[in-house]
Amino acid sequence: MLALLATSAAAQAQQATQPLEPIRQAALAALQAEGDAQAMIAPGLRLAPCGQALIAVPSGAAVAEVRCADTPGWRLYVPVRRTATATATAQARMPNAAEESPESAVMVKRGDPVMLRAGIGGTEVRMGGKALGQARTGGILNVENDSSHRIVRGRLLADGSVQVVN
Repeated sequence: MLALLATSAAAQAQQATQPLEPIRQAALAALQAEGDAQAMIAPGLRLAPCGQALIAVPSGAAVAEVRCADTPGWRLYVPVRRTATATATAQARMPNAAEESPESAVMVKRGDPVMLRAGIGGTEVRMGGKALGQARTGGILNVENDSSHRIVRGRLLADGSVQVVN
């Protein structure tokens, strides 16, 4: 009986999360990404399901802000990787691409979800985190690791992820 309840509870918890594919598609559409562009979302990310259409807008040359307007809703900054040709085409399409470089754009704000990256040698570990401050590309900020709740320092990369620094 307990196993049946546990299985039922696990199935309900799994159903109560936002599918990641619509978030990826919205991010790619916001940046008008073509070809082999990839929206970088942690596979373990769990967000409340959105009952409304997702809203996605460019937040920089390689980052899209995707949000759910439900109450309480959520907001996610999604880094998008592209080939060099696709990046040049996308920057030409953005209205302020020539005036605003990615280095001057505020990429993350306090409370925004980010992807933490830590590596030694050829091994890289990625995990979800929450920004504890505001940063621009190349800037240093504190991030709370979602799984361990430890606070680490990292440098914000152009793709919107945060590289842990020692």
